[in-house]
Amino acid sequence: MKPQGGKLTVKVLIENDKVYLEEYNPNQKVQVILNKTLTNLKIDDEGRELRHEDGTPITDFNQTLAEAGIENEETLRFFKKSSKPDRDKGFA
Repeated sequence: MKPQGGKLTVKVLIENDKVYLEEYNPNQKVQVILNKTLTNLKIDDEGRELRHEDGTPITDFNQTLAEAGIENEETLRFFKKSSKPDRDKGFA
């Protein structure tokens, strides 16, 4: 459901519960969300991945918000990728 005027309100959550909230046009690229989030939260994107609220990764930042399926009032997660356990060492 889109709000009046066609804008989408999107939150981006990073670690320590820091949130960046902004309105975007559905035809803007996902990269715009990333750029504004990086600038406003003073972080870099190295080692981070962007995910929908349900955990689905967003990998094509050249897609528009509409193409990427980003919904109004959705909270995207932009966390550092967690390291996977070393499978060769096994578990004790």
